[in-house]
Amino acid sequence: MRVSIAAAMMGVALSALAACSKPGPAAAPGAPGGEAPSASTAAPHRKPGLWRQVMSMDGTAPAGPGMQVCVDEASEAKMSAVAQRMPGGAHCPPAQFTHNLDGSMTFSDSCDTGAKGKAVTTGVIKGDFNSGYTEQMDMQYSGSPVAAINGEHKMTITATWLGPCAPGQKGGDLILPNGTTRNLLDAQPATTGGGN
Repeated sequence: MRVSIAAAMMGVALSALAACSKPGPAAAPGAPGGEAPSASTAAPHRKPGLWRQVMSMDGTAPAGPGMQVCVDEASEAKMSAVAQRMPGGAHCPPAQFTHNLDGSMTFSDSCDTGAKGKAVTTGVIKGDFNSGYTEQMDMQYSGSPVAAINGEHKMTITATWLGPCAPGQKGGDLILPNGTTRNLLDAQPATTGGGN
């Protein structure tokens, strides 16, 4: 069924979004134009507040207004721990980012979710992490028990900063178009170590 495939792909997309929030050494903003592109695991951090994320898959038009996610500094810092401890014994080493001369970033990563399959993703991010950005991803899946997920998929995520999170929302809250809220951090297994 198309809906369940879309739901499964949404789960993978959320994992990818979590992986894209890995903390790392701060990148030098506004690097001189003559400087060569630099590669690192330093991923962008979004501005704290409420972000709308609209996703399209394999060239189809977005099916609605998208979802919203409440971001704070603590949730951005924890996303990397979440991505590396996804259900199914996932192993997701830090993504590799290249900061390009035109201000965009290209990235690649590989995530092994054990019995749920493996995803290899490459992509480009354009825009800024204070007001809005677009992320285009080319994903190769293999080994998923849901046959329709296997193979190549292209996803575009357009994210727009809406303002501060609403009262009662907390970092990591994902608000679906039907109003259902779940927390991306609470939905993951507990991590070891004494972090907040």
